[in-house]
Amino acid sequence: LDNFQFLGFIGAVICVDGGCAAYTFGEMLNPDTLVIHVEKAHMKYTGGYQAITNLFLKNCFPNVKYVNREQDLGSEGLRRAKESYKPIDMIKKYIVFPKK
Repeated sequence: LDNFQFLGFIGAVICVDGGCAAYTFGEMLNPDTLVIHVEKAHMKYTGGYQAITNLFLKNCFPNVKYVNREQDLGSEGLRRAKESYKPIDMIKKYIVFPKK
């Protein structure tokens, strides 16, 4: 967080009863595309992820055309969550290791 502004990040937090219920941050990749780097929500609050995404985009980036939600890191649950936003495109990525 020390370099948050220096890196050009913009974030949002949802607080409930004095505690953090959800937070997110990202940055503009280009004039049309926002990259969301981090998104976390307390599991105690149903719909926390959807709420922080909705509020973040409406309040901080109302005119953004595309949202890049980054990789699913091979997690099936994370993949399903990202697919629920009906992406216009998903790129398959690979990891290459040197031959031993």
